[in-house]
Amino acid sequence: MPSPDSKPVTPDARATRPDIDDGMSVYDEDPPQPLAESTTAMHSDAQDSYFETREPAELAFCIILAAAYAGLARFCWEPLEASKQWISFISVEGFFITIALLALFLGVRPYVSPSSLQISQHGMKYRGPYWPQRKTVNWDQVFRLYLSPELIVIFFRPASNPKGSRLLFIQSSYLSDRDSIIASLSKYAHVKPVFLKNPDWYIKAVFLIGYLAIVCWILLTLQGGSM
Repeated sequence: MPSPDSKPVTPDARATRPDIDDGMSVYDEDPPQPLAESTTAMHSDAQDSYFETREPAELAFCIILAAAYAGLARFCWEPLEASKQWISFISVEGFFITIALLALFLGVRPYVSPSSLQISQHGMKYRGPYWPQRKTVNWDQVFRLYLSPELIVIFFRPASNPKGSRLLFIQSSYLSDRDSIIASLSKYAHVKPVFLKNPDWYIKAVFLIGYLAIVCWILLTLQGGSM
């Protein structure tokens, strides 16, 4: 018989509670860690990427242009060869063949070596349209940043020579969604950017005329030297 002073032993409430599967029982002893670290890591790895668009119409136009100049070279080949004027033969045929190869190269280049730009909080990686090697620049190397809708100029110090300075030109006109590149660089850059506007049409015309004048002067110089 139990003594009157003894208290009845009640079973543990937790032991008698039915095991209800609420989907969180695996965390009863080891609760989940906060997501702050994973969220920080996710933001640190975030980047904005821009790639060059490939236009089939431009490729078709360049192929047609190359075929046209190749046809002109073939058409003028026999008359020039029959005239025995080898200087004119080399000049005319060389011009037509060079333009044909250049047009073909410009049309195929976006498919062989497209331009690309990746921007993150660590820095940027850029591969130009006519320079296939990718260039990496960290933000701690950049000390000047000039932004415009068509061209971006970056002054940075190379890792091998911290006292020196280098230039990086980013031709954003080749990249897709180029209007967002300035916003991305302003968001991630550690230096205050300087915003520039595109030159007016008459300034572009002056540069184009000057460029054509230099090309014509070089051609006339070469022609005069060969005679």
